[in-house]
Amino acid sequence: MADTTRAIFILDFAGPKIHLWSGSYDAPLVPINGQPLLDRLVNACVESGIEDVTLVENLSSGAFDGFRLQDSTNTLSWHDAHDGDLIEKFRQHDGDTLLIWGTPLFDSEVLDGINTNKGLRGSAWRPDAPTGIYRLSADVLRNLLAESRAAASLHQAFSRLVAGLSQLDVALPDNVLTAGSKLLDICDGVDASIAEFRCDKENVLRRLETSVGGYWRKPIAEHMLLCNTRFPPKTFYDRLAARLEGVLTCYPSQQIDIASVVGTMTSQQPDFIAVGNGVTDLIQALYSTLNPTIAIPVPTFAGFQTPLDDDQKNNFVLTPPYFDLDVRAFLEFVLATGADTAIVVNPNNPTGRLVDHADVAWLAEALGSRGRRLIVDESFIDFPADGRPNSVENLVPSCANLIVVKSLGKVFGLGGIRLAYLMAGDPTLVAAVRRKLPLWNINGIAEYTLFLLPEFAEELEHSLEMLREDRELFIEELRTVPGLDVVPSQTNFILCRLPENSVSAAELKRRLVLFESVLVRECGYQAMNDADRYLRLTVRSRTENERLAKALRRTLSRSTTSESDALT
Repeated sequence: MADTTRAIFILDFAGPKIHLWSGSYDAPLVPINGQPLLDRLVNACVESGIEDVTLVENLSSGAFDGFRLQDSTNTLSWHDAHDGDLIEKFRQHDGDTLLIWGTPLFDSEVLDGINTNKGLRGSAWRPDAPTGIYRLSADVLRNLLAESRAAASLHQAFSRLVAGLSQLDVALPDNVLTAGSKLLDICDGVDASIAEFRCDKENVLRRLETSVGGYWRKPIAEHMLLCNTRFPPKTFYDRLAARLEGVLTCYPSQQIDIASVVGTMTSQQPDFIAVGNGVTDLIQALYSTLNPTIAIPVPTFAGFQTPLDDDQKNNFVLTPPYFDLDVRAFLEFVLATGADTAIVVNPNNPTGRLVDHADVAWLAEALGSRGRRLIVDESFIDFPADGRPNSVENLVPSCANLIVVKSLGKVFGLGGIRLAYLMAGDPTLVAAVRRKLPLWNINGIAEYTLFLLPEFAEELEHSLEMLREDRELFIEELRTVPGLDVVPSQTNFILCRLPENSVSAAELKRRLVLFESVLVRECGYQAMNDADRYLRLTVRSRTENERLAKALRRTLSRSTTSESDALT
């Protein structure tokens, strides 16, 4: 079978081990969902039709001993770095050779997609350790091994391939944590966790739905989280890293100190401010203080509804197609239901629609004169070009019934810092909310971020301008998807209604995950008519947005899709 492809693994058992809580492992043998990595890679070769697999270890360590017992395919041969006879065997092969260096995670689909004399590198490629997969023709391999007879060992001979490999046309993934990357270096426990997620194909959707977040270690392209993707710049992280040791080794400041910083940022007195570990942290503390009965326009952010019993929630259903809020009709609804607290998310999530300052101010005054409170969530107020002038924070000192909450992670593109504030002109209420919060509820990185952000004010404004351009281009792109109705948005996300003859939003989400490796928010959980016909899509980079629009076109155009395909 001279024209068949064979595979050669160059394995490193002298390098650093991978240390997990379950134990320490040589990198090629680290367990991925209970199966050694090398076992998975060899299986990928077999699935690709490769019948000759050679494993070359760089020292006689006995590391293969346990692994050898598992081979019943007669496909494998083991050799150590002192077996010089292999060089002649490699020279005599007339077909292609897949040279696999290091510990890259891949599957048979990746192997089948690499053309002759090309390759795919890992993200951490170094000249002395060219982790990746390289498909070499017989002639190219012979040329690269031409001087191998002078090498002192087989591993040294293969080391001489490095210069040649550097000349190949080799792809380098931009980001190993996105679905676009087909190759993953297994270098540490985080990489092993990413690999476990990627290899657990049957449970990918369940794992994504039961654990929102942590996408930095899940190989999925997400258009679900609602953060500014244009900010912060790299220099921000450089500055953060410079103080990281002190930030992490010391306790963070307590509520009163951090509220003082936020008060300066918002031009409000500190006793009007409570700071939380995200808006949901503040909602829980506020509800625990007030025990409210709410009226809320829907669809909207479900975090205001989830903590309450059904008899404490009254949903004011907004009218499609744009779901704009009529504040006068909403006031009548609040009074008719007997709710003591009205809630407005402005701009609204998931619709992206903005209510102007005059209407919100009117609603706050009308509710106040009738003994009702108004909570306004302004987490997305910075994204519209005219958003900030429509903020009602300026009314807080003179409007005792008004409460404003705002996430800072959204606009600053830092969802992981979990930082938000509540603002109210009633210091007694604010003090009561603070007492419901943990003593140290803001971590040191979030605290330092508050001091660092003013130095990047110009970059923030530029990022918002760029994001608005990205949004408009994305809306235009989405409008080219046949049958998709796009709600004009003023924020960094877009609500879309699916064609009437398409699958449900939940089914479309499932197919996008399994066949396109992209995650979106379906709105079936919303208290709204035809909720299962809507998707909310986050505005990301222009390349990512175009990729999602193409994925939607492909997926919606297919009436049926094979269940056997999987996330790769």
